[in-house]
Amino acid sequence: MRSGIATVRGAQIAGRLGRVAPRARTGGDPAGALRAGLSFLPMRKRPFLDEQLSLPLADLDEAGMLDALRARGATRLQRVRFRRNRSRMVSLSADHSSLNLQECFRSAPGPVIDAIAEFVTAPSSNAAFRRAVARMRRWWDGQEGEDESMARPAALPCCATPAQAAVVATLFARLNRTHFDGSLPGDIPLRVSDRMSRRFGHIHYTRRGGNRVVVEIALNVDLLLRGNERHLEETLLHEMAHAEAWLAHGHRGHGPVWRAIARRVGCEPRACSRVRIRRRQRGTRVTDIPLIAAHS
Repeated sequence: MRSGIATVRGAQIAGRLGRVAPRARTGGDPAGALRAGLSFLPMRKRPFLDEQLSLPLADLDEAGMLDALRARGATRLQRVRFRRNRSRMVSLSADHSSLNLQECFRSAPGPVIDAIAEFVTAPSSNAAFRRAVARMRRWWDGQEGEDESMARPAALPCCATPAQAAVVATLFARLNRTHFDGSLPGDIPLRVSDRMSRRFGHIHYTRRGGNRVVVEIALNVDLLLRGNERHLEETLLHEMAHAEAWLAHGHRGHGPVWRAIARRVGCEPRACSRVRIRRRQRGTRVTDIPLIAAHS
C-alpha cells in the first residue's frame, strides 16, 4: 500500500479532469451490501482499447483520488486505497466510507473517475450503477498485466502445518489428475491463509514475460477443520477451474468460460457459495488434518 504524497484539492482535480456536478442522493441504498459481492469482478484482458489512446490521463495519489470522487458527489467516502492486483478490481465498505481500487485506476481519465463515483453513489440495482461497472471494466480490460520487469509483491505467509500442506498438495494432485487430465501445472503454489473471513479461497494470476501464469491458490484455513472436507474439495476445484480458464483461455472472473469449466469438473458454477462451514474460534489455531488422504 502506498500513502499519498500530496493532497490535491477538489478544485484542482476539477480543473484537470472536468468537474461533474454532484448527484443528488436518493436516500439509503437497500442493496448497498451487495457491493461487497461485486468486489470480485470478471476481468477480461485485451491488449488495448482505442478510447484509451485519446483520453487525457491523470496520475493521482490516494488523496487526490479521494478529492476527485468527493467532488463528484461521493461525500461519504473517507479513504481511498490503491491495491496491487490480486484479481480484485474494486471493493467498497458497507458504510461507503472506504474504497479499494486496483492500481491501474491511478492513471484513470476523467470519464472513468466519473464511473467510479457512480459506482460509489448509485444504488446497485440502478442502471447507472451497471453502466459504471461496465465502464470500469473496460478501463481495466485495456491495462497490461504485471510483467517480470515490475516489482512483485512479497509472498504472503502460509499458516498450514507441514502435514496440512501435504494433504492440500495431495488433494490438488488428485483433482488435477481426475478432473483436469493433468493439464494444470503441478507446481502452482498452494497457500493456506488465516486472514480470510468470508471468502473460502482465491486465486492470483497475472502475466510475466508475455505468458499467463498462476501466482498462487489460497485457501481459508477453516476449510481444514474436520467436517469441512467436502467444502475444501469444492473450493479447490473452484479455484482450479479459474486456473484453467486463465491459462488456457486468458479468461478472468466468473464469466461463461469459467462457468463451463466449473460445470465440467463438478463444482458449483457461481461466484459465491451459500454453504455454511465449521469455523474456528477466534484466536485459535487450526491443527486438524482433513480426512481426504485415504481417497487420494
